[in-house]
Amino acid sequence: MDPTSESLANLLEQLVNIPSLSGQEHALAEWLEARLTAAGNGEVLRTRRSLVWRGPQQGRPLVVLAGHIDTVRPQGNEVARRESGDGSERDLGKIVGLGATDMKAGIAVMLGLIEALDFAQARFDVACVFYDYEEGPAAKNGLKRALYKFRWLRKTRLAVVLEPTDLNVEMGCNGTVNLEVRVPGVSAHAARPWTGRNAVTAGADWLATIGHRPVETVTVQGLEFRETLEVTRLRAGSARNVLPGEMIVNLNHRFPPDRTLDQAVARVRALVPASFGFKVRSSSPPGRVCLDDKEVQRFIRHSGASVAGKQGWTDVARFTKRGVPAFNYGPGLAELCHRADEYCPIANLGVAYERLAAWLSSEA
Repeated sequence: MDPTSESLANLLEQLVNIPSLSGQEHALAEWLEARLTAAGNGEVLRTRRSLVWRGPQQGRPLVVLAGHIDTVRPQGNEVARRESGDGSERDLGKIVGLGATDMKAGIAVMLGLIEALDFAQARFDVACVFYDYEEGPAAKNGLKRALYKFRWLRKTRLAVVLEPTDLNVEMGCNGTVNLEVRVPGVSAHAARPWTGRNAVTAGADWLATIGHRPVETVTVQGLEFRETLEVTRLRAGSARNVLPGEMIVNLNHRFPPDRTLDQAVARVRALVPASFGFKVRSSSPPGRVCLDDKEVQRFIRHSGASVAGKQGWTDVARFTKRGVPAFNYGPGLAELCHRADEYCPIANLGVAYERLAAWLSSEA
């Protein structure tokens, strides 16, 4: 029997109430492993706190559904609560709580599909990846580890990452790079500033230029992506009576999928005076836009979903980097990610399930 929006809402409440702070997902991983094993319709594999469920393998193209099980730190929202809607089909209420939208709603839909669909009769071989540490350092990301350990995942025909999209199809994703700029100065006693050079003063005009740089819009395969450059950290000075001998600035740059990392770094370097130090501190590649893929187009037709570019970075990029077409599609609301009042509309759970189930099963 197919799950209803109500049963999926109950499942989401359970998931929210199992703590899974990034790096501390043990309890939820154990719960998921027991539930997936009890379903009895596939193989359950594990790597640390990440789980991979693999359905019947019949030589069909492989589709992977993926979602992270960890959350950011709680903000007084550890316990799930339900808020009533107006009773209409479009407003069945919402589940409020930590991870409700980012992204335990997507996990609930994945579980619903595993427990209800007859995957022996589907159009695809299907696997689902429930991974840890997405909200933490990229080096510890559980999807990265799963793709390395289970090499067969790299042969995926198409991947769907159930990040929050409010039931829209979001293609690709911006790349991101953190750049450290060091503005040089000469430290001196604040009572005799003429004997030194204040690094903050020296870099002030440049900082103002970066701060007033407009957001630029870039179009890729007809979809808009916003290119941004922002100062996110600044450090200078060792004491209240000492001129800073150096100012260290972190620039966070989000760049569109039509650009390589080297190209993105070069564009920012051109905005920084040659006398300033400049170093790449961390980076994540953009996700390729796969709107021209036939199976992606089939899902868009089946679902009737709107299509947009993904502004924030997501693990879609891990798949497209390996040549696997991928997109984001999930029931959560992106604008509520990491907020104390995050929630997922109950109606979205049912719609996401129905659209994915129809696409996986239909021959049309």
